[in-house]
Amino acid sequence: MSRFTETSQFPTFYELPAVSADGQASSSQDESWCLLAQIKENMTITKPTLIVTDRTGVDFALLFEDSISLKGFRKGYTVAVPNVRRTDREGEGKKAVVRVPAGRSADVKVIPGALERVLELGVVLEKGNMDRKCAACGKTEGAFMKCTGCGFAAYCGKSHESDGDFAFI
Repeated sequence: MSRFTETSQFPTFYELPAVSADGQASSSQDESWCLLAQIKENMTITKPTLIVTDRTGVDFALLFEDSISLKGFRKGYTVAVPNVRRTDREGEGKKAVVRVPAGRSADVKVIPGALERVLELGVVLEKGNMDRKCAACGKTEGAFMKCTGCGFAAYCGKSHESDGDFAFI
């Protein structure tokens, strides 16, 4: 089991602590957590808004309260959003969303790769065998190079740097 599947540290959309539409928190959780989700679509109209999918396949809107550029937030990439809460809006006849409060947009990180690959990387990191196996093709013999992006992953050849197989770092 990867730490990425531990709901206390990496909750799914419905496992996030909730805030009502009037801003009242449903629980007082002092711990840190991080929402991981894959970008499905940029739906910016008035506020920067992404449609994302969590690891259970739930689609939801990620709304940024700041006026930020979503350049670099590409379809298929993964976002890591620390300590956000789900805003329940069912009383308004709308779906629940996740809001990134003003001043916290810089905390949101983009990982250039699919959520599935990020979760796989978490498993490999925990097993401690990143430097003995190519993260792109699984090869276990020969010389490996370290990823300059994360410093953990290893790959067996330069072709994996840009061929899309190694695009999760």
